[in-house]
Amino acid sequence: MNHLIKKAKIRSTALVLLLFLMTVGLSQSRAAEEKGPEISVERISFLVREMPSTPSPLKILEIHIEIYNKSRQTTAPANSIKLVLVPKETKYPEGTPKTEFDPGQQETTVTVPVPPITGRVMTFGFSLPEKLPESMTFEIQVNPPEGEKKTATWESGKN
Repeated sequence: MNHLIKKAKIRSTALVLLLFLMTVGLSQSRAAEEKGPEISVERISFLVREMPSTPSPLKILEIHIEIYNKSRQTTAPANSIKLVLVPKETKYPEGTPKTEFDPGQQETTVTVPVPPITGRVMTFGFSLPEKLPESMTFEIQVNPPEGEKKTATWESGKN
């Protein structure tokens, strides 16, 4: 009889352990599942380049935008990330005649895969008018309309 009680205890302990392991395994597999890569806009920087040209040099404003795949497991496939740059406001120094300068909305697609926990730098550029604006404010969005959106301002005196 003592032998039967020992067997029953061992079997019930094994059953409880098995159920526990199955429950933990299922909950971990659900947590590990990701909907897709989480792409964010990290750093935004500006650079003015001057290119020789006649009759006057051409000034180009470059906007460097770092995008980052925050996912720990999922690679963002090529052509799955869209980046949109929209100029929102242009300010000119007081007393300077305001020119009609509208660089317009620009967009691009990342044509290479972005592995987990890595990033890419995308560059937008357009020529500036002869009379430089005091500042320009841009709205940057990744994968519109639901993707992350950031605002950045370029100031001519800081570059």
